[in-house]
This record gives sequence, structure tokens and C-alpha cells, in this order.
Amino acid sequence: MEKPDTIRGYLDAVAEQIRWRRARPVVTWELERHLEDQRDAFAAEGHEDAEAMAVAEMGDPVSVGAELDRMHRPKPQWGLLALAILLALAGTVLRVWLTADWDAYYMAINPYRAGLAFLLGSGALLVGYFLDYGWLGRRGGWVYLGTLVVSFLLLVLPHRMPNGVHYYLRCVVLLYPLAYTFWVYACRKKGWPGLLAAMAGVFPLFWFCQTAPYLFGTLLLLSTGTLVLLIAAWQDWFGIGRWKTLWVTAACAGASAIGTVWYTFRDVYASARLAAAFHPEQFADGVGYHAIQIQNAIAGAKWLGEGIWNSADSRPYALSVPGSGTDNFLTTLIHRLGWLPFLLVVLAFATLAVWILLRCLRQSSQLGKAVVLATLLPLCLQALFSIAWNLGLTLLSSPFPLITSNINTVLAMFLIGLCLSVFREERIARENVCDKISFPKYRIKISIQKV
Repeated sequence: MEKPDTIRGYLDAVAEQIRWRRARPVVTWELERHLEDQRDAFAAEGHEDAEAMAVAEMGDPVSVGAELDRMHRPKPQWGLLALAILLALAGTVLRVWLTADWDAYYMAINPYRAGLAFLLGSGALLVGYFLDYGWLGRRGGWVYLGTLVVSFLLLVLPHRMPNGVHYYLRCVVLLYPLAYTFWVYACRKKGWPGLLAAMAGVFPLFWFCQTAPYLFGTLLLLSTGTLVLLIAAWQDWFGIGRWKTLWVTAACAGASAIGTVWYTFRDVYASARLAAAFHPEQFADGVGYHAIQIQNAIAGAKWLGEGIWNSADSRPYALSVPGSGTDNFLTTLIHRLGWLPFLLVVLAFATLAVWILLRCLRQSSQLGKAVVLATLLPLCLQALFSIAWNLGLTLLSSPFPLITSNINTVLAMFLIGLCLSVFREERIARENVCDKISFPKYRIKISIQKV
């Protein structure tokens, strides 16, 4: 191969050796900066062929490209992928198995739908895994706008539950924190208008949550949105100063929290639900009935094996505990199999969540860290509120990630896949990191481009 004598020809020759397409622009960008600096240094010394000298001093482009190819490859996340798939598979098998004898009550989980949800979820996991989150970040405004359009279409669909709830819109709410994160990222470097636009972006999503209606979805959006804004403020994404942004964000978050507390105690139904969560016996014939039946189910549970159904209600367990195959499936798991299988399921998800969190804390990419937290926090809140609900503390109902609900499983696996995409690309998405790379003639430092 004839050695190139121009910077562009050298970069093209190096790029041909790098097999990972996403790494090529990152590596060649930095390599081009270095070659241009070297060329300018030779030109300042009076050399007429400064560009050719800079290229020649860099060394053989094939050897350089091979070295860069070795160091910049995707980082497979086999362990996390396997754990997510196994947990979703366990949830599918358990739901079908434990509700198989409920056909007489028309409450058995359809095995075909559950199996299809698992397959679609596995596909969604891989889509998120191979998706370029940096590409989404560069088009954050379009991602946010697309989320609003999809939400509007789901809102006007004729399918509504008997109680007036927009079921499919409630499912999509799980993606709102991620869409809002990309919107905040799109508002970077725009000063005070950018900060105000980032804060204003939460209101359309908040309106959809209220219209659904979905109180737990509102909690997911506001809590994750506050966290993302705090991260943006700490990193000074808007360019107006870290502490100014932090003060404004904290003030708005505090006002939202005060407003939420005020609304809870002013609304009669919300106050009754809050009181029933802690004293269900006072509302046994109303909002406290659900909590009492859950407590009856787990009171007779064994460490391993089916428990004793001890309730004043003469009906069987499946009819006495509302949502025993959906939001209250963990209660069913405790009642039918015992506390040990329940703890193993919770421990498996906790292992997955902590594993992802620890990997996230080591990320130096600002966007990557924000994306992981915006996907992980909603899933963790789902898990916490689901556990509390299934133990009798009926504050807000929520599906347990990867275990209950077909659609929620698909969406949760997509979010987990996007988390793993961040870890997969961390070798080209580092910030303020220098990697020493050996070249034939000398050693240089290539700082990885900020994503």
C-alpha cells in the first residue's frame, strides 16, 4: 500500500482499519487535530512540505489504524443482558404457571400473549442495546416532539378502560423521563432561555400524565426530571453558572414538592388513600379493603410452599385479592410459593439495578450518565412501590419491572437495553480522558472526543 502524503489521505487509510463505525469519526477527529498541530509546527519552522512531514512522522497508517481498532471496540455486556433476559423469562413462566388454574374465573394469564411479550421484550432489549444514545442526544428535540405526538395519538384512540383510564397512554408514560432527558440535553449552551425551555418541557408531559390519568407516572416524571435538571445544573449545561442553575432548579423542585403536599391534603380522595395505606382497618369497606386482603394473604404465607388463605371473605384467593394476576402478582407469588421465591425475585432485580448503578457512577460521559439514571430511576421506583403495595402499604400501585404486565415488560427491557448501550460505547464516549497509544515512531496522547 502506497503511503499517503496528505492528512486526508492518512485519515482515510487509518479509518479503513477501524471496524467499529461509530469509533471512526471520534478517533479520526482527534487524530486530525494532532496532525494539523504537527503540520503547523513544521510550517512555523519554515518547512515547505510541512503536511507531508507531519504525515510521515506519524508512521504507517495501517499499523496506527490496527492499534486504534484494537483499543476502540464495543464493550459487550453479556452478563447484564443475560440477567435481564433471565429475569423477564422467570416473570413470564411464573405468571403463566401460578395463574393456570384460574380459568374458571377468567383470570388466567394467556400464555401466548405472555410468550409474545417476552419475545418482543427481548427484541426491544437488543434494539436499545445496539441503539446509539449519542445519536438520540444530538436529536433530543425531535425525540421529545415525537414523544408528544405519540402521546397525543394514544390519547385520542377510542380504547379506554371502563373507569375512563387511557391504558396505553399510561404505559408510554414510563418513557417520559427518558424523552425529557433528551429534551434537557437539547437545551444545552443556550443560557437562561435554554434553562427556561428545559423546565417548560415538563409541562406537556405532566399534562398527559394527568389526562391519562396516572398519578404514579406523574411521580416518575417529576422525580426523574428534577434529578436530570440537577445533573444539568451541576455540569453547567446551560452556561449560566453551576450555582445559579442549582438554586433555580432547587427552588422550582421545592415549590413542586410543596404544591404536591398541599394537593394531597386538600383532595378528599387522596387524603383517604393516604390514611387507608397506614390504617386500612378504618376503611375496611372502602379504600382499605385492598390492603386488608393483601395482609390476609401474606399473613398465612410460609417460608416455602403454598400458604393458608385466612380471610373472612368466603371467595377463593384469586377473586378476593384485586389484581392478583397483575399489580398484586407479587402477593400471589408469596401466597402460592412462599417468601423465599419472592425474596429471590427481588434480589435478582436489585442485583441488576445495583450493577447498572455502579457502572453508571463510573461513567464520565455526561449524556451517558443522565440517560442511565433517567432509565434506572423509574424502574427502581416501580420496584419499590410495587413491593410496598404487595406487602400491604397501598400508596400507589405499580407493576414490578420484568415480572408483571406484558407491555411494561417490553418497555422496561428497552430501557435496560439503552442503559447497556451506554456501557457498550464507553470506550468512545469518555470525557476528559487520555489514552496512551503506541505508534511505530513515538507515543502520543489521544484525548477522546467529548460526546
